[in-house]
Amino acid sequence: MKPYRFWMVMALIALISTSLMPRPARADGLMILGGVYRQPSVSHITVTIESRVSTTVLEQTFKNPNDEQVTALYVAPVPSTATITAFAQLIDGVWIEAEVKDSEEAKKDFEKAAEEGKDAALASGAFVSIDAGMTFRTQVVLPANAERTVRLTFSEVLIGTAGMTRYTYPLSHSHLSSEPVGDLIVQVTIHEKDAIRAVYSPSHTNGVEIARPSETEAVALYRAQNIVPAQDFEIVYTQSADTFGLNVATHRKTGEDDGYFILIAAPQLNADHAEIIEKDFVFVLDRSGSMQGAKFEQARAALKRILDALNEGDRFTVIVFDNDVTTYRYDLVGIDQRDTARAWVDLFQVGGGTNINDSLQTALKTVDKTSERPHIVVFLTDGQASTGVVDTAQILKNVQTEIHNRSRIYTIGIGDVNKPLLESLARENRGQALFVDAFQPLEKPLAEFYAAIDNPVLVDLALDFGGIEVTDFYPNPLPDMFLGGQVVIAGRYKGGGTTTVTLRGAINGKPYETQYKDITFLDSKAVAVNDSEAAKANAVNSYVPRLWAQEKADSLVRHMAIHGPDAKLVDEVKALGKTYKIITPYTSFVVVNPNPSEPVAGQPVAGLPGVGLPRLALLYRDDFRALNTALMIIGGLVTGLGLVGIFRRRLVKR
Repeated sequence: MKPYRFWMVMALIALISTSLMPRPARADGLMILGGVYRQPSVSHITVTIESRVSTTVLEQTFKNPNDEQVTALYVAPVPSTATITAFAQLIDGVWIEAEVKDSEEAKKDFEKAAEEGKDAALASGAFVSIDAGMTFRTQVVLPANAERTVRLTFSEVLIGTAGMTRYTYPLSHSHLSSEPVGDLIVQVTIHEKDAIRAVYSPSHTNGVEIARPSETEAVALYRAQNIVPAQDFEIVYTQSADTFGLNVATHRKTGEDDGYFILIAAPQLNADHAEIIEKDFVFVLDRSGSMQGAKFEQARAALKRILDALNEGDRFTVIVFDNDVTTYRYDLVGIDQRDTARAWVDLFQVGGGTNINDSLQTALKTVDKTSERPHIVVFLTDGQASTGVVDTAQILKNVQTEIHNRSRIYTIGIGDVNKPLLESLARENRGQALFVDAFQPLEKPLAEFYAAIDNPVLVDLALDFGGIEVTDFYPNPLPDMFLGGQVVIAGRYKGGGTTTVTLRGAINGKPYETQYKDITFLDSKAVAVNDSEAAKANAVNSYVPRLWAQEKADSLVRHMAIHGPDAKLVDEVKALGKTYKIITPYTSFVVVNPNPSEPVAGQPVAGLPGVGLPRLALLYRDDFRALNTALMIIGGLVTGLGLVGIFRRRLVKR
C-alpha cells in the first residue's frame, strides 16, 4: 500500500472510532462519568401502586474509578407525565434529603460544596427534558475511588382503562453500555379498592414472581445479577369494571383549610361498536421548508396509514400549509374518498414558511354545525409560526374566537417547536399534545397517537361532586374519554365527607349519566384522629398534593411562556416548588452534606465535559474516555498527515 493511502485508511479508522462516544440516554438510571455511560453496581426499583397511581423509588449505587474527585452527571428515566417528589444521597450511612431552593441559590450552594470537597448533588429544572422517554438529570460529586448511592422518587398516574392498568419501567440500555448491572431488583406492590383479576409481566414472563396476599393486593418481584437488560420491565393487571370506572384519592395537609384530590375516570376495556362515536377528522399537515427530507415523507406516510384506519361512518378532510393553506375538500367527505385523498397528498413538496394561524382558522371552519359529531383537528408541525400572525397569544385568541363547541384540537410537534403554543392549543380545547424527536422515525408514534384518539366513547364530560365544593382543578375544560385512555383531574376541595359523584356526557349525541355513590373526600377532623381509618388513608395519599402542585405550576409556566414574564406568577411558581418540593424552572433540588466526616478541602474537582479535545483528555483519567479521546486526537493528526501526503504526491507529479 502506498504511504498516502495508508495514512488515509488509518484516518478513516480513527474517525470511525469516534462513534464510540456516548449518546443521549433513554433507559434505566445511568451515570455519565468521564464522558462514558456507567451502569450502577446496584439498582433497586421499588414501586407502590395505590388506586392506579404509582410511586417509584429508584436507589442506585455508582463507583468512581478515577484517582480524583469528579462532578458526574446522573440521568434517570422520569416520564414527562410524572412528578418528582424527592431526591436524596446516601452519605456516611445516612440519607441526606434534597432541599428545594431558588435555582440560583441552589447552584451557589452546590458549587461551594464541590469546591470544598463535600458530597453534594444538584437537580435543576433546567436539566429536565419534556421528552417522553427521559429524563431527570442531576450533577453529583463523586470522591476519588469511591462509590455513592442516590435515591430518586417520582409519582405518576398510570395509563390504562378501568379494566386494565399497565406500569412500565425502562430498563433497556444495551445500546449505551455493555457493562452489566451488578445487582438488579424490581418490586411492584399493588393495592386497589376493587378485586384484581390477573397480574402478569408481558416483558419478563418467566422471570417474575407473583404473590397475591389478598384479592385486592398483588406483589411482583424480578431479580437478576450481572446482566445487561435488553428490554423494559412491564407489569399489567386487570380488574372488573363498570362501563366507566372512577377512582378518587384525597388528602388533607395539617393547618390547611382545603383538601386535595386526584380523580381518574376510564372506560372499560371492551366497548360495544354502537358505543363508538362517529367522528369528523381534519388532518393539518405542515409542508414548510423545515420539513424537508425524511420528515415530510414519514409524516405523509403516517397520514396515509391513519386514513386507512378511519372507522365506518367517519368523515374527514386534509389541509396542507406552508406560507399558504391548501384544502383537499372544504366539506367533510366519507371514507370512500380515501384513495383520492392519498393521491392528492402525494402531489405536494416542501418549501416556504409556517403559517400556523391561517391553517388553524381554515381547519376550524370545516366544522359541521348541524351535526352532533366531535370535530377533531389533528395539527402536525415541526416549527414555529413564521408567516402571517406569529404572536403566540394572538394565535390562541384567534382560535378561541373561531372554535365551535364541537371542535377539539390535538397537536403533534416534531423537533424544535413552540411547545407552549401546541400544549395550550390542546389543553384549552379538550385535546392532547404529542412531541416527537426530529431524528426518530415518525410513523409509529403518529400511528399510536391516532389510535389513542380513534375511538371516543364519551364526549362533553361534566362532573358533579354533590355537596363537595371543588376548586382550582386541572385540566379545565375536561377532555373527551377514549377507549384505551383515561381522564385525570387534579384539584382542591372544601369541607369533606361522603358524597355521590355524577359523571355526565354524550354518546353519539345522546345524553349519558352515571353515578358513583359513597365517594369519600377526607374531612380535616376525621384525619386529625390518630390511627383512624381516615388518618391511615390520608398517609397513603400523601402524593396527591404534589401532583396537583405540578399541574398548577406547569399551567402557570405555560401561561408565562405565551404572555410574557410576570413577577407575581414567578413568585407563585417558586412558592409551589418550595412548599410541595417539586422541580420547576425557578426551583431546584440541592443536596449538601452539612457535616462531612472527612472533607477533602482543596482537592481539585473535575467539571462536566467541556469543549476542546485536550481539555477532555486532561480532565478525566478513565480507560474508556481516554481511549475515545486518544482515537479522536490520533484521527485528527492522521487525517492531516494523509492530506499532506496527497498534496506532496500531486506536487511530485507536477
